[in-house]
Parts: sequence; C-alpha cells; structure tokens
Amino acid sequence: MLKSRKRALSWIVLVVFSLVIFCSSAFIVVHAEHEHTGEDCSVCMELAQCHKTLHTLGTAVSGVLQLTLMLCIVAALCKVVIRSHSEHTTLISLKVELLD
Repeated sequence: MLKSRKRALSWIVLVVFSLVIFCSSAFIVVHAEHEHTGEDCSVCMELAQCHKTLHTLGTAVSGVLQLTLMLCIVAALCKVVIRSHSEHTTLISLKVELLD
C-alpha cells in the first residue's frame, strides 16, 4: 500500500513538473512578440518569470535526469551481462536423451 502511494506521488510530481515546463514554454512562444506597454508591462514580467522558472527547473531537472538515465543504462547492462553468463548449456538443457 505504501509503495503504491509513493508511486502515485512520484507520478503526480512528474506531471506537475511537466505541466510547469510546458505551460511556461507555451506562454513564452505565444507572447514572444507582444507590444511593450511601458515600464510596468505585465507580459514582460510574466515572460521574465517564465524564463527564470525554465532556467531553474532546467538546471535542476537535467542533472537528475542524467543521473537517472546513467543508472538505468548501467542496470540494463548489468542485467544483460548476468543473463549471458548465467546460461549454462548442459545435456539436460539441450534435452538430449542419454540412452544406453
């Protein structure tokens, strides 16, 4: 039960991070060529905040993603090596009948 809650929580965090990154990027793309209305332009302030959010999340998440990817690759390689070395070819595994 606890394991399923952790898994659900991790999926929720993943979805939230993905939505924040997607929505910030979409806002920047949509409002990239807006007309500046003065010193207190709300669109410019929002664009600056989106850039800051993407920069902060990009640097933090990229390190975690690289580490996770490397660990997954190493685990997959270890699994392949263990499987290839654990297979023994014997007469029984070849289903050879030993009749005299």
